[in-house]
Amino acid sequence: MKTLVLEPMPELFWHELDRHGWAPFFYSDGNLSDSQVEIIIIRTATHFDASMFERFPRLKLIIRAGSGFDNIAIAEAQKRGVAVCNTPEANAQSAYEHTLSLILALIKRHQQGKAAVINGSWKRQLPSCWEVSDLKVLVVGVGRVGSRVAKALQFLGAQVRGVDPYLSAQQWRQRDVSPIPYIEGVKWANCITFHCPLSNETFHYFGMQTLASLTQPIWLVNTSRGGVVDEEVVQNALQSGMLLGAAMDVFQQEPWPRASFSGDEKLFLTPHIGAFTEKAKQRMALETLDVWQRFLKTGKVISPIEKKFAFR
Repeated sequence: MKTLVLEPMPELFWHELDRHGWAPFFYSDGNLSDSQVEIIIIRTATHFDASMFERFPRLKLIIRAGSGFDNIAIAEAQKRGVAVCNTPEANAQSAYEHTLSLILALIKRHQQGKAAVINGSWKRQLPSCWEVSDLKVLVVGVGRVGSRVAKALQFLGAQVRGVDPYLSAQQWRQRDVSPIPYIEGVKWANCITFHCPLSNETFHYFGMQTLASLTQPIWLVNTSRGGVVDEEVVQNALQSGMLLGAAMDVFQQEPWPRASFSGDEKLFLTPHIGAFTEKAKQRMALETLDVWQRFLKTGKVISPIEKKFAFR
């Protein structure tokens, strides 16, 4: 099947195409008639809306190389009979590690500590650090990344509960995490970390209702998708003291336009680097090609995205 690659892929991707003799199936934009395209590979930059589906009338499969898929009109794809899938395993380890590093940096006050060294105040004005065993963590989305985060924090002594409406009782037991309804969990937790996809259901999941439900100041981490957290609410919560600190690796608009509260020393910012490792890039290349070749050989779609996860 003629496959169009719309965004840059790691060198390993092209090396594997040559090694397996698959290169003749692959094209870059402009080297193939739109009416011939049957499979498309994209990453984050391509917004696949209704006009894109009109452009490629013979399209059968969209492979999102990476984990997020909010840049694809899932409902439109299903209406047209186009399968959509992602490569969720590729980024899981690196995203989990990045999340854990942010939580530790927050509770150990790394950023405030640096400022204290530079301004000469040393520890005189620095609030006490926390230990992991002080944490009651609500993990929102207990999938590939969230389950790893939960396991690591439990090992380090934190109390952990999870929110995920799509897990069965058996899956909860396998993850060894106690489920809890979202608002009940918000009232219980002193740390919330998000690992859910961005969908109509999760857009601004951390919003005014969540803020109003807090019973104590919390730590907040978002390494999922920017729209899951309402950034104006983060600003309000930092100013009111209901956030002890916040760490954001993802933003509703990327690159992020510098906001008025971006200089707050309790706010940690990283430029969507949860999966920015060489190993993650290599896994993404290999997983993308595995999805592609299985579809060609068997017609089976690996890691399909369902309509219930559609965003707008």
